[in-house]
Amino acid sequence: MEYLVLTGFTMLVLLILLVAAYNRINSSEKEIDINSAERAVTRMKEAADFVYIHGHPTKLKISVYIPSDIDETRSFIANKTINLAVNVAGSHTDVWRSTRGEVGWDLYGSSTAFPSKEGYYVLTVESTDYESVYNGTINIYQ
Repeated sequence: MEYLVLTGFTMLVLLILLVAAYNRINSSEKEIDINSAERAVTRMKEAADFVYIHGHPTKLKISVYIPSDIDETRSFIANKTINLAVNVAGSHTDVWRSTRGEVGWDLYGSSTAFPSKEGYYVLTVESTDYESVYNGTINIYQ
């Protein structure tokens, strides 16, 4: 009888530890996704500001890591804002930065949407010279 009680108590403690470890790992993964999104958005903002300051025909290629669980319907690059929405526990967290100049995603039609799949992307950030059409927009595309 003592052996069964000791085994049951040990299993209960082990189960509690496993649940706590699972919750800790799950929250750490979400923190990593948010930190990755912050680094990506900050990198794009810095490149856009650099291109804005130096003007046309400045062009940069940058490498950014887009984390998993991106809400592509809420992520955008427009109107002096770069916004990346990360899904967290059924809702979303917006990671955004304001740029010095007007920014736009894919004004040249090189792809259809902001990258929404996890992975590394090489993005091109360049100044347009279409003053009348885009008001000197910084174009970011894949």
